Amino acid sequence: MRMKAAALAAAVSLSVVLAPVAAAEPSVDKFGGWNHLVDNGGQVITIWKITDLKPSTDTIPGYPLAGKLWEATAKVRAAKGTVTPIIPDFNARANGASYPVLWQAATPQGISGATLQQGDTSWGKLYFDVTGPAPTSVVYNNGVEDLLVWK
Repeated sequence: MRMKAAALAAAVSLSVVLAPVAAAEPSVDKFGGWNHLVDNGGQVITIWKITDLKPSTDTIPGYPLAGKLWEATAKVRAAKGTVTPIIPDFNARANGASYPVLWQAATPQGISGATLQQGDTSWGKLYFDVTGPAPTSVVYNNGVEDLLVWK
Protein backbone atom coordinates (compact mmCIF):
# COMPACT_ATOMS: atom_id res chain seq x y z
CA MET A 1 0.00 0.00 0.00
CA ARG A 2 2.81 2.41 0.88
CA MET A 3 4.47 1.59 -2.44
CA LYS A 4 1.29 2.54 -4.35
CA ALA A 5 0.92 5.78 -2.38
CA ALA A 6 4.56 6.69 -3.03
CA ALA A 7 4.17 5.91 -6.74
CA LEU A 8 0.99 7.99 -6.92
CA ALA A 9 2.66 10.91 -5.12
CA ALA A 10 5.64 10.71 -7.48
CA ALA A 11 3.35 10.65 -10.53
CA VAL A 12 1.37 13.65 -9.29
CA SER A 13 4.57 15.57 -8.52
CA LEU A 14 5.96 14.77 -11.96
CA SER A 15 2.75 15.86 -13.70
CA VAL A 16 2.85 19.18 -11.85
CA VAL A 17 6.49 19.72 -12.81
CA LEU A 18 5.90 18.78 -16.45
CA ALA A 19 2.59 20.63 -16.86
CA PRO A 20 2.84 23.29 -19.56
CA VAL A 21 2.98 26.85 -18.31
CA ALA A 22 0.20 28.91 -19.84
CA ALA A 23 1.53 32.07 -21.41
CA ALA A 24 -0.54 35.14 -20.73
CA GLU A 25 -2.02 36.92 -23.72
CA PRO A 26 -0.40 40.28 -24.44
CA SER A 27 -2.28 43.48 -23.70
CA VAL A 28 -3.38 44.79 -27.13
CA ASP A 29 -4.58 48.33 -27.80
CA LYS A 30 -4.96 50.79 -30.65
CA PHE A 31 -2.26 53.38 -31.23
CA GLY A 32 -2.85 56.13 -28.69
CA GLY A 33 -4.12 53.73 -26.03
CA TRP A 34 -2.47 53.14 -22.66
CA ASN A 35 -1.09 49.66 -21.90
CA HIS A 36 -0.17 48.56 -18.37
CA LEU A 37 2.92 46.53 -17.53
CA VAL A 38 2.76 44.98 -14.06
CA ASP A 39 6.00 43.69 -12.49
CA ASN A 40 7.21 42.33 -9.19
CA GLY A 41 3.86 40.92 -8.09
CA GLY A 42 2.08 44.23 -8.65
CA GLN A 43 4.60 46.35 -6.75
CA VAL A 44 5.70 48.14 -9.95
CA ILE A 45 3.25 49.32 -12.61
CA THR A 46 4.47 51.03 -15.77
CA ILE A 47 1.97 52.58 -18.18
CA TRP A 48 3.00 53.00 -21.83
CA LYS A 49 1.29 54.89 -24.66
CA ILE A 50 2.51 54.58 -28.27
CA THR A 51 1.30 56.88 -31.07
CA ASP A 52 2.21 58.01 -34.57
CA LEU A 53 4.08 55.08 -36.11
CA LYS A 54 5.36 56.60 -39.36
CA PRO A 55 8.41 57.15 -41.57
CA SER A 56 10.74 59.60 -39.85
CA THR A 57 12.30 62.76 -41.23
CA ASP A 58 14.73 62.89 -38.29
CA THR A 59 18.38 62.01 -38.63
CA ILE A 60 20.46 59.92 -36.28
CA PRO A 61 24.04 61.19 -36.49
CA GLY A 62 26.64 58.44 -36.55
CA TYR A 63 24.14 55.61 -37.00
CA PRO A 64 24.32 53.90 -40.42
CA LEU A 65 20.83 52.81 -41.47
CA ALA A 66 20.37 49.60 -43.42
CA GLY A 67 16.84 50.61 -44.47
CA LYS A 68 14.46 53.51 -43.81
CA LEU A 69 14.11 55.28 -40.48
CA TRP A 70 10.69 54.97 -38.83
CA GLU A 71 9.52 56.49 -35.56
CA ALA A 72 6.76 56.21 -32.99
CA THR A 73 6.08 58.58 -30.11
CA ALA A 74 6.21 56.94 -26.69
CA LYS A 75 4.98 58.17 -23.34
CA VAL A 76 5.74 56.29 -20.13
CA ARG A 77 4.41 56.85 -16.61
CA ALA A 78 5.47 55.28 -13.33
CA ALA A 79 1.98 54.48 -12.01
CA LYS A 80 3.22 52.53 -8.99
CA GLY A 81 6.73 52.24 -7.60
CA THR A 82 10.02 53.33 -9.11
CA VAL A 83 10.22 52.48 -12.82
CA THR A 84 13.18 52.17 -15.16
CA PRO A 85 11.80 52.10 -18.73
CA ILE A 86 13.34 49.20 -20.66
CA ILE A 87 13.54 50.79 -24.10
CA PRO A 88 15.31 47.81 -25.82
CA ASP A 89 12.16 45.68 -25.34
CA PHE A 90 10.36 47.57 -28.16
CA ASN A 91 10.04 46.31 -31.74
CA ALA A 92 8.08 47.51 -34.76
CA ARG A 93 6.40 44.64 -36.63
CA ALA A 94 5.07 43.94 -40.12
CA ASN A 95 3.77 40.59 -41.43
CA GLY A 96 6.48 38.42 -39.93
CA ALA A 97 9.21 41.07 -39.96
CA SER A 98 10.45 42.52 -36.69
CA TYR A 99 12.53 45.69 -36.39
CA PRO A 100 14.21 46.24 -33.01
CA VAL A 101 14.15 49.72 -31.53
CA LEU A 102 17.36 51.69 -32.09
CA TRP A 103 17.82 52.18 -28.33
CA GLN A 104 21.55 52.80 -28.67
CA ALA A 105 21.02 55.76 -31.02
CA ALA A 106 20.80 58.68 -28.59
CA THR A 107 19.00 61.75 -29.93
CA PRO A 108 17.45 64.77 -28.20
CA GLN A 109 14.02 63.59 -29.46
CA GLY A 110 14.45 59.98 -28.24
CA ILE A 111 12.72 58.73 -25.11
CA SER A 112 14.97 58.45 -22.08
CA GLY A 113 15.56 55.24 -20.20
CA ALA A 114 16.20 57.17 -16.99
CA THR A 115 14.51 55.92 -13.83
CA LEU A 116 11.15 57.52 -12.98
CA GLN A 117 9.76 57.99 -9.50
CA GLN A 118 6.13 57.07 -8.86
CA GLY A 119 3.87 59.55 -10.67
CA ASP A 120 6.62 60.82 -13.02
CA THR A 121 6.19 60.80 -16.80
CA SER A 122 8.62 60.86 -19.73
CA TRP A 123 8.05 61.00 -23.48
CA GLY A 124 10.02 60.97 -26.69
CA LYS A 125 10.48 58.99 -29.87
CA LEU A 126 11.31 55.36 -30.53
CA TYR A 127 13.27 54.80 -33.75
CA PHE A 128 13.33 51.71 -35.97
CA ASP A 129 15.52 50.75 -38.95
CA VAL A 130 12.93 49.28 -41.32
CA THR A 131 14.58 46.99 -43.89
CA GLY A 132 11.45 45.32 -45.29
CA PRO A 133 7.68 45.83 -45.30
CA ALA A 134 6.26 48.91 -43.56
CA PRO A 135 5.51 48.18 -39.88
CA THR A 136 1.90 48.13 -38.72
CA SER A 137 2.37 47.59 -34.98
CA VAL A 138 4.70 48.31 -32.08
CA VAL A 139 5.34 45.51 -29.60
CA TYR A 140 6.92 45.38 -26.13
CA ASN A 141 8.60 41.95 -25.86
CA ASN A 142 10.61 40.84 -22.83
CA GLY A 143 12.77 38.49 -24.89
CA VAL A 144 10.42 35.56 -24.32
CA GLU A 145 6.94 36.80 -25.20
CA ASP A 146 4.97 39.82 -26.34
CA LEU A 147 3.59 41.71 -23.33
CA LEU A 148 2.14 44.88 -24.89
CA VAL A 149 0.97 45.52 -28.47
CA TRP A 150 -0.26 48.64 -30.27
CA LYS A 151 -1.91 48.35 -33.71
